[in-house]
Amino acid sequence: MSKKTRASSRATAHTASYNKATEESYQLTSAPILDQRFRNLPQDVQDEFNKLSKIAEVNGAEVIPRLLELKQQYPLPLIYSCLAIAYGRVDPEKQKQIITENYQKNPKNIFSRCNYAHLCLAENEPDEIPQIFENHFELKNLYPKRNQFHYTEYTGLTSVICEYYIQKKQTEQAKELFAKLQEISPDSGDTQYIKKLLEPGFFQRIWGKLFA
Repeated sequence: MSKKTRASSRATAHTASYNKATEESYQLTSAPILDQRFRNLPQDVQDEFNKLSKIAEVNGAEVIPRLLELKQQYPLPLIYSCLAIAYGRVDPEKQKQIITENYQKNPKNIFSRCNYAHLCLAENEPDEIPQIFENHFELKNLYPKRNQFHYTEYTGLTSVICEYYIQKKQTEQAKELFAKLQEISPDSGDTQYIKKLLEPGFFQRIWGKLFA
């Protein structure tokens, strides 16, 4: 079995376990779920964007000018998100502006919401979170017409709500959601990020006791 196949099987196993355990009325998948608006773009634009997105992760400055042009033509969440990644390595303040603009332009998109929510939490504004998600902290409640979600949509939303609970000192609720994150995607960046928040290192614990 190839590495890719093993990873896919693992994701499927986690999904099946989660759905059986919680009786959720939706499925999680590792298959790509693209915005229909992106699918409607000319094929050459889609192909170009896919190439730019790979470069953005390692050399943001190289692709920012072209991504800005694409954003003007096609203000889609996926293009905004790629631009935010590119700016993250070049200009963090500009990255914040792009994340905010994406949310303003695409307020119903799950990743637009999650990225903006992370920005609010980073600025210690947890009270903004309920409004961003319309007081719905679960995917099916937020998007009742959908029956399938990508696992990154699940980990993205759940990690945001975990951090929200942590900032609001609701540790038990955060731990409950973290347990689900570990079950679904234990190695994801979202899961590891929440783990660090809930399980601080030795020196952080000592520092906290000294200055509590």
